[in-house]
Amino acid sequence: MTGSSVCCTPRSVFTYSADGWSGDPAPDQPPPLAGDHPRLRGEKADSSTERHGASVHLRLRGAPSPYVTPSASAPVTSLRGGHVTLSDPPDPRFDICTRPWVPVRADDRISVVGLRELLLCSHDFTALALPLPPAAAGLMRMLYALAARIAGLDTCDDAKAWNKKRYALLSRPVGFPAEAVDSYLDSHRSRLFLFDPQRPFLQDPRLAEQSPSRSGVNKLVMARPSGNNPVFLGHFTDDAPVPLPPEEALHHLIAQLYYGPSGQCTPRTVDGKRYGNVMGGPLRRTISFHPQGRTLYESLLLGIPKPAHWPQAESGAGTDGCPWEREELLDPLAPPRPAAGPLSMLTERHQHAILLTPNEQGTAVTDATITWALREKRPDTGREPYLIWDETKDGTVRPRDASAERALWRDLDALILLHRTEPPGRRPPVIDGLTGSLPAAVRRALHITAYGFDQDGQTRDRSYFSATTPPVLHKLLSPQPADPVDPANGDSGPVNDVTALANEVKDARVAAEKAASRLRYALHVAWRAYTSPFTADRAGGGRAPEKGEGPWPGEALARYWPAAEQHFWGALHTDTFLHPQQEFGRLALDAYDEVTRTVAASPRGAKAREEARGLVRSLLKPPPPATPSA
Repeated sequence: MTGSSVCCTPRSVFTYSADGWSGDPAPDQPPPLAGDHPRLRGEKADSSTERHGASVHLRLRGAPSPYVTPSASAPVTSLRGGHVTLSDPPDPRFDICTRPWVPVRADDRISVVGLRELLLCSHDFTALALPLPPAAAGLMRMLYALAARIAGLDTCDDAKAWNKKRYALLSRPVGFPAEAVDSYLDSHRSRLFLFDPQRPFLQDPRLAEQSPSRSGVNKLVMARPSGNNPVFLGHFTDDAPVPLPPEEALHHLIAQLYYGPSGQCTPRTVDGKRYGNVMGGPLRRTISFHPQGRTLYESLLLGIPKPAHWPQAESGAGTDGCPWEREELLDPLAPPRPAAGPLSMLTERHQHAILLTPNEQGTAVTDATITWALREKRPDTGREPYLIWDETKDGTVRPRDASAERALWRDLDALILLHRTEPPGRRPPVIDGLTGSLPAAVRRALHITAYGFDQDGQTRDRSYFSATTPPVLHKLLSPQPADPVDPANGDSGPVNDVTALANEVKDARVAAEKAASRLRYALHVAWRAYTSPFTADRAGGGRAPEKGEGPWPGEALARYWPAAEQHFWGALHTDTFLHPQQEFGRLALDAYDEVTRTVAASPRGAKAREEARGLVRSLLKPPPPATPSA
């Protein structure tokens, strides 16, 4: 978590770590602003993000790139192609349409672009390259709303017409029409400035008067300690807060709106009523799954939910829209309105109100106010399109929690199967839009990117992560669903829309988890037998062995799960899951033998090892022959 990143310019080299930037700048080159993530630089950069924590690593190959990220005083209008075009000094309000703030990937290159360029050139980019997964999950939802509005997919509620229109857009190789992009952004231009005094982007300007206390810039960044919390990942304190570059502050602003904590917050007073508590963000502690195509343009179209999954407008819901499209600010004391369509479902679910405080030049965020936006929880919009929904024992349906210890392949069957029994639940509704009605080339490239934040429901944040599957969805989803509607369950999604291989994927996942459970239990038994006092071997003698499973299960599972994942993807690549219980059982037995090898030479260790080994070895028994049907 304390890895470093390298930032190169033609004149200077800086190194970024958890302690900030260090290096020897050129005489006329100031070091970058200190933040929690380095701005992604380098025309020839390869980037990889750690699964746990907030470190970002860039490996630069060859000579320093001519691509230069602008400093606070360097005016720019374009960063395409690695060239910087100088113009007038930048607007201190930070125009998100033109100022670079969104990292994107194009093959093996990473660049930072503004919102206008992202939409106009989305067909040239492979995917987002945000180093902050919670911000990426929130930004993708906003981009889905923008794509739906620009492409006209937000008002077409007829399923057949919607599918036909999206098919035509996916078959269009040149991206969104420039006229539609410019028309939309220009019509809302006054709301697309990060530091606008009247309507700052995604913020509430009234907090300057309603909340005189500040939360601090450390509170804005989830990876920084704030208040009396101990310092772990970086030496940040409220006594000496480190400002954030505007682009990084915007990433953290989005992350807070979707994953912010519940509980005590900075007080806010509205109409003489003062409150200091807030409800959690709409995506808190969840993992969201996003379909990906060959380009960012395809991914945005694939991620727009089908009309069948839009919330139905209720009386008093008003018109569908995004926060930057509204004429009036949200009334914090009024009952919140239900979502009226796909745009409000994706972008108007936050419970937090935030206001960033920039310096005079608008080159850094020096403070922030984070407080409550509503006194009541927003009405339920139904099943969020990008979450796996699990059914509890009492019949309650809730989104699956994010776990940094659970690899993405173990959720693949839950992503594909419409209705499940182990555990019961339903796949993300957005997957319904990937069966049929897709160009063949798009379908073959389909894969999933997951963004998760392992945290509790209140204030504790553990780890955020991202993961991506290979392009295997075309093997698991049938190109033409057999039945368009599931009348028995009253579900509007398709049924019988998976291949036989999808059910084999489920069986393989069940077998892998069974082998892991058996491995853990066997090593727990072996450890207790090995460490029990000698008198405990006699009938009625000695004290009982201490509770706890010991160190062996953790070490063995650390060996088992990577091997199981490698075997899983290899079997899926060849479309062969012949005997999953035996295959994963053999991997579990190898891990068992390796971990207990150190005690095998002693009589006591050999005895404990061999007696418990049979619990894992039993997985290698061949399955009983199938009973012939009558």
